Amino acid sequence: MNQRRLIFLSVFGAYHLLSVIFTLYIDLDISILFDLVGKISWFKYGTLFGLILFITELVWTWRDNKAFEKEKESMRHENNVLKAKVYDLTDGGKKPA
Repeated sequence: MNQRRLIFLSVFGAYHLLSVIFTLYIDLDISILFDLVGKISWFKYGTLFGLILFITELVWTWRDNKAFEKEKESMRHENNVLKAKVYDLTDGGKKPA
């Protein structure tokens, strides 16, 4: 995994960890929840940030899979070309009957 991906997954993991800690904190004292009603727009931005992170991960994974399949096909083609060359070399020494 490259360094950009590790940094991204660290941010994604920290986001989820903060979400869990926040929900546990709210679970301990519900009166805090009533104080936070006026700041509901912050929650909208927070969930939008999480959704953007999730979509970014999906696109990144899709692009990685696409590149992997392309490389796999290229290697398969190269392997077939090499097999054909070896076959031609071994078959070229035989005389037709």
